[in-house]
Amino acid sequence: SLIIDAIGLLLGFRASSEQVRFGENKAVIEGVFFNYSPTVNSILEENEIGVDDFLVIKREVFANGKSISKINGETVSLSTLNEVSELLGDIHTQLDTIKLVNPKNYFEFIDSSDIQDLVNDYQKNLKEYRVVLNKYNEKSKAKNDLIQKLDFLKYQLNEIKKAKLDVNEEETLQNQLRILNNHEKIASNYYDFLSYFEDNNLLDNLYDAIASLKKNINYDNSLASVVERLDEAYYNIDDIFDTIKSNFKNDDFDVNDLESINERLAVYSNLKRKYHMTTEELINNLDSLEKEVDELENFDFYLDELVKEKNKLYDIVLNLGKEISDKRKKNAKSLIERINKVFNDLSLKNTSFEISITNDNDSLFKSNGIDIIDFLVSFNKGEPLKPLSKVASGGELSRFMLALKSLSYSEMDPKTFIFDEIDSGVSGEIAHNIALKMKEISNSHQVLCVTHLPQVASIAKYQLDITKTIVEEGRTITNVKELDYDERVTSIAKMISNGDVTDASIALAKELLSK
Repeated sequence: SLIIDAIGLLLGFRASSEQVRFGENKAVIEGVFFNYSPTVNSILEENEIGVDDFLVIKREVFANGKSISKINGETVSLSTLNEVSELLGDIHTQLDTIKLVNPKNYFEFIDSSDIQDLVNDYQKNLKEYRVVLNKYNEKSKAKNDLIQKLDFLKYQLNEIKKAKLDVNEEETLQNQLRILNNHEKIASNYYDFLSYFEDNNLLDNLYDAIASLKKNINYDNSLASVVERLDEAYYNIDDIFDTIKSNFKNDDFDVNDLESINERLAVYSNLKRKYHMTTEELINNLDSLEKEVDELENFDFYLDELVKEKNKLYDIVLNLGKEISDKRKKNAKSLIERINKVFNDLSLKNTSFEISITNDNDSLFKSNGIDIIDFLVSFNKGEPLKPLSKVASGGELSRFMLALKSLSYSEMDPKTFIFDEIDSGVSGEIAHNIALKMKEISNSHQVLCVTHLPQVASIAKYQLDITKTIVEEGRTITNVKELDYDERVTSIAKMISNGDVTDASIALAKELLSK
């Protein structure tokens, strides 16, 4: 399991701090791969990673839970590592076999890439359909509530419309209110302003002063521009004085004006407080109110439009579901024919196998189509077909999974496949047949197999013996050793005779190896 976990990390499995040896800061796993799919180099180039004749993957797992992934010396994300590792290897354990007891996992054995493209399109339209369906259901159920809401929205709309709100008007009114509320102070300041001018003859004196300076222009031409500026200032001041004087004469305080302004500003204040909005927000809200009122007043029309949209999407999803289902049935028929041939190789000669693809009208649309798939099997002649998940033993499930996987292996680029004790629960001829099937897969792929069965171990081209040793420091280390022929004989003999090497077990080990 330690070695499987290590290789699993190279193939993108999630890292855990528990994988780091006790007392150490980090664990380092490195693997070198050759003869892999050309697609790998394309992925490396897309991610600006150097390409070589071989591929080096390195994982560093730290005791604090962090980890680093590297490909050919470049740090990569786990998603990039997974994209590459999918083309490098596959680890099949007994846990994978458990997938066969859950019919939800059967789709992956039937769905091809063109079906998956259709499923993606189906899921996109299904999502849209469900949104429209929910909207339709909500509006249908809330019809009475919507009628009450319409009355309230109409009241809101009319009240705000009737007020004829204007941001500029509100600012003007507020300015007028400030003037009226401070009328006495304003009048007093006007009086003081005019008094300074009139009591001191400021304008007359300024006029006379400018006239005196003008006389010097005859002697100094540079004064002409200065006098011109003074003349301009004089006439500006004179104009301002007349304006202020006119304002002062017309500065009549009218209580009716104050009341009128207060009443109009109260309209603004009440609406802002009532609806918790600014004047600008109230004005902008009119459009959305009118739109919502229009929608409610034409409720049946909009509901009909929703029905049309709902039905249209329903038909699209249903047609996609049927197309997916038809393709699945075609693929299922091909899979049945191919897998029945493989069954013979795995001592499942009397096995009958069918794939049931049905639809449930009560819940027609499912996440990946309209189909309910089940694998029906009979392992003995005369017995009716029953769901695989209910009738298969551990050994039968292992062979069934191996049969399914072996069909897909023949269509793949070279990969490394690891079988971790998938031969458990079988023995004798069946074990030998499983070994032959793995041997067949190894003709085009690298196969690593963890096994306790001599029939399986003896058929391999190489045998690695894995042992645990306690060293002087009281720690356990794992050793992996490639065995030569004599060591293979001894190792297989031990497997045959429960750890004891006897003349009979050695003879049987040699016989197994000779085959």
